[in-house]
Amino acid sequence: MRTCVALQAHRPLRSLLAAVLLCSLAACRQGVPIIDTAPRPTQADGTISGTVRGPEGTSAIDGRAVEVVNVDTGERQKVTTNNAGGFTFKVRPGKYRVEVVVLQGEVVLKRPGIISVNRSDVDAHADFILGSSRVLKQRWPRLRGDDGLGSPIA
Repeated sequence: MRTCVALQAHRPLRSLLAAVLLCSLAACRQGVPIIDTAPRPTQADGTISGTVRGPEGTSAIDGRAVEVVNVDTGERQKVTTNNAGGFTFKVRPGKYRVEVVVLQGEVVLKRPGIISVNRSDVDAHADFILGSSRVLKQRWPRLRGDDGLGSPIA
C-alpha cells in the first residue's frame, strides 16, 4: 500500500519531467525554431525594370509615374522614375502590362502588351521612349460630293 501512495505522490513530478524533456528535445533540433514569429517577406520571384527616355532615347525622364498591372488578377503597383529615368518592380510569377502615365488620363503601354514573368526570370526589361508625335487633325470635315453619276465634284 505504501508503494502506491508513493507513486501517486510523484505523478505530477513525473509529468513535469516528461514535459521538460520533450521541450528540450524539440529545442535541440538545429536550424528549426519551435515558434517562428519572424515576419514573412513578400513573395517576389521576378523583377520588371526599365527606363523612360525622351525623344531619340537620349534624355532620361524622371518623376514619371509607371504602373505594372497583373493581367490575371488586376493587382497594380505604381512607382515613379528616378533621376536616370529608371524604374523597378518586384513581382510574383504571372503576366503583366507596363504603363507609363504621360499626362493626366493619358497612358502609354509597352508593346508587346504583356510581359510574362516566371520563376526562372531574374529580370524582365521594358524601355519606353516618349517622343513628340504630331498628329494633324482637320478643323472641319472635308466634304466630297458627286454629280449623281459617280464623278467627283471638286
